[in-house]
Amino acid sequence: MVVERSTAGAAACVLWFLAAICPAGAQPSGGKPGSAGPAAAAAPAVSAEPSLTTASFGDWTLRCQRVTETTGTARICEVAQILQAQGQQAPIAQVAIGRIANGQPLRVTAVMPVSVSFPSSVQIAMGDKEAKPLELTWRRCIPTGCFADIAASDEALKPWRKAAEAGRIVFKDAAGRELALPLSARGLDQALDALAKERL
Repeated sequence: MVVERSTAGAAACVLWFLAAICPAGAQPSGGKPGSAGPAAAAAPAVSAEPSLTTASFGDWTLRCQRVTETTGTARICEVAQILQAQGQQAPIAQVAIGRIANGQPLRVTAVMPVSVSFPSSVQIAMGDKEAKPLELTWRRCIPTGCFADIAASDEALKPWRKAAEAGRIVFKDAAGRELALPLSARGLDQALDALAKERL
């Protein structure tokens, strides 16, 4: 299987989001054309800062998104790599590294196909074949993928930053077969440096 790396995952998320909030065939309310009707709400103000930004570092992408919470607006950032089979649009796996909030440890998260075996785990290693892998625990599955993650210290990620060789993601499919996908190290060190400079 030939695997391509993609940095264009945001477009798919936007399309999914729009499909969820804009039902097909939506019709305008029964008011007269051109009239706003009494129940029309004022449009929210547009922020001077972008709601979503991306920057590419080799095969890794830094993604930052501004989200509104009850306590205000927060900025959530991660570095990610999306793996796709050659000639296919849908990703087969995604690995992301980021913090949920200021002061929280970095988390390594993998999104894998839904056809995985339980109990099992996802193992990710960078560099030579003898490198000790991080073992990610499965958290949940949704129709689009299964999520596994682990908290990772800066110390645990040092070998990843120095890796000159490609890494690997190892998991078991639904038939219990062990599968390995390549994970590029190209640009990870620079992407993690950029992530450290982002404010949450």
